Amino acid sequence: MSVAEKIDMLLRNLPLGSRFHPTDKELVCYLKLKIQGTDPDVNIIPEVDVCKSEPWDLPEFQVIRSDDQVWFFFSPRAYKYSKGSRFKRATEAGYWKLTNQDHEIKSRNKKEVIGTRKILVFCRGWGRKDIRTNWVIHEYRVDIADLPANKAYVLCLLKEKKEKKKKKGSNVSSPDEVAVGWFSLEIDSNDTGIHENDLANNMI
Repeated sequence: MSVAEKIDMLLRNLPLGSRFHPTDKELVCYLKLKIQGTDPDVNIIPEVDVCKSEPWDLPEFQVIRSDDQVWFFFSPRAYKYSKGSRFKRATEAGYWKLTNQDHEIKSRNKKEVIGTRKILVFCRGWGRKDIRTNWVIHEYRVDIADLPANKAYVLCLLKEKKEKKKKKGSNVSSPDEVAVGWFSLEIDSNDTGIHENDLANNMI
């Protein structure tokens, strides 16, 4: 039985309403585990080069099957130029455009910056003819000293924003909501299954 099949079977036995919905701090912890080579603990998040597929094709790589329109991936860092510092963000159909500066993610005591998050939006086409879409990525990064080049990853939270609908007889738009849950999941090193786990407490 594959890891994905085990996860799917275990999720079916969880209480109604359960979700894989880690916090920013917990996502940084998953990313650290991936970079440090602790792969058995992070198999719940697949490794996918997000620039080798279009955003609407990426959900099919997700390990956890869910009705929530949110997907998680580890993506290798690829540079636009061999001697440059700019990341490759183009696909065949368009490109991922940065929309803000780094957002710092701090430890529980708020004294230490443990990672950063960027928000990107996918644009179809290029130049003046590009079209902004509803596909968004929250890109998480963590800096680890003396990191080998083949271990450079970011963690991508992908979602498709819903079109805002106006209520009948009102000018107020309904909020763009994504269903959330109340715990994070982890595959233990003995491959025994999924456990409720406060990952941030253990890693930060």
